Amino acid sequence: MMLNFKNKNTYVIAEAGVNHNGKFNIAKKIIIKAKKAGANAIKFQIFNSSQLVTKSAKKAPYQIKNIKSSTSQFSMLKNLELDKKQFKKLLIFSKKTKIDFMASVFDEESLNFLVNDLKQKVIKIPSGEITNFLLLERINLNKNQVILSTGMSNMKEIVDAINIIAKIRIYKIVNNKIKIINKKYHEKIKKRIFVLHCTTDYPVQDKYINLNCIDRLKKDLNLVIGYSDHTQDYITSLLSVSKGASIIEKHFTLDKKLPGPDHTASLNPSEFTEMVKYIRRSKNIMGSSIKTIQKCELKNRLVVRKSLVAKNYIKKNQRFELKDLSLKRPANGISPIYIKKIIGKKAKKNFRKDELIRI
Repeated sequence: MMLNFKNKNTYVIAEAGVNHNGKFNIAKKIIIKAKKAGANAIKFQIFNSSQLVTKSAKKAPYQIKNIKSSTSQFSMLKNLELDKKQFKKLLIFSKKTKIDFMASVFDEESLNFLVNDLKQKVIKIPSGEITNFLLLERINLNKNQVILSTGMSNMKEIVDAINIIAKIRIYKIVNNKIKIINKKYHEKIKKRIFVLHCTTDYPVQDKYINLNCIDRLKKDLNLVIGYSDHTQDYITSLLSVSKGASIIEKHFTLDKKLPGPDHTASLNPSEFTEMVKYIRRSKNIMGSSIKTIQKCELKNRLVVRKSLVAKNYIKKNQRFELKDLSLKRPANGISPIYIKKIIGKKAKKNFRKDELIRI
């Protein structure tokens, strides 16, 4: 499965993440519910706790708050792991359910498993790994596509990550401005690297969302841009679509009250269904950038616009004067926009009051 954005439909990813709480059966239920909710893809996180974090590492403040426990980050993640056999089964189950399977990777071993064992073409790099040189340099853009989340990062880190993945300098920053210095390779990565704006907090407060950043990313990088939403509702996702986000990634859970670090910043099935419905609708609402008469307007145009009509009785050969003309509906005569061209011309016939002017 390779991503293609030629059809311009918003690609919606249901981020299961670790919301399965380490339970295989819950993971399967999440896949079923995500499909019913209208998601294009279901995404999990593939990691080995012992390679991801030291045993003494503390949890993030949001993790402590959401789990209500001060145990180590290692202990928390160890309980949220799924093994390789389970992921293979989840991939098969996703295919049967007819939803795209995706996964975030956190180390080289997870990347190898995703690409070589699961044979997946799309690699998700989470925000925490945007500076993971050893992981980024292992990616082969000749075979794979990358979705790069950009939480906790600035533009230099984003540019550095893309250049490392591409294995060639495509961008450079000069006087705080990003320049494309290799247009040939840039054209190649436009179909291979997709960037998600993101603010890493769970849930994130409105004042930190910075959705206008999407405009900057689109302009400076000239790549497909999306949004990874960590808010508690889906309003921001809808707004990001209006900004031109082509990918929406939103955390998905069976129940927001379940114990775990990400449930509170997730949508339940009914909420996710609503979000997808409105995303599809908002894409239609946005339309194109061309101002033209819409097909649905044609039937109303004739009724609500006006024509030139006689304000008084006008005799044949009498010259049209402004005092003798009026503007009234319907619009099946001469448009009022041409009134100055009519003034001074001779009437070719008699016109009764309210009769359409013909010349």
